[in-house]
Amino acid sequence: MKPATIRIGISGWRYPPWRGAFYPKDLPQRGELEFASRELATIEINGSFYSLQRPQSYESWYDATPAGFRFSVKAPADAKSLAKRLGLR
Repeated sequence: MKPATIRIGISGWRYPPWRGAFYPKDLPQRGELEFASRELATIEINGSFYSLQRPQSYESWYDATPAGFRFSVKAPADAKSLAKRLGLR
C-alpha cells in the first residue's frame, strides 16, 4: 500500500485581513493565489460551493500555481442538499 500524502493548505486565498500579515503589504490582489500557492501545498476553491465556475477561471488558477500544486474543489451547495435528500453521506 502506498503511504498517504498529507497536504496542509488554506480554504480560499482572498482574505483582506491577511494583506500585510501573510501576503506582502504591496502585493496586488491578483497575485495572492500565486503567492499562497508557493507557500502552501493546497488551497480549497470556495467559490465552487456558491456557484459554477467558468472553465477559464480554473485554467487561470492552474496557470498561476506551480507544478505539483493541488486544489481542493468544494462541492456545490446544491450537491450537498441533494445528497441529504437522497439519504447519502
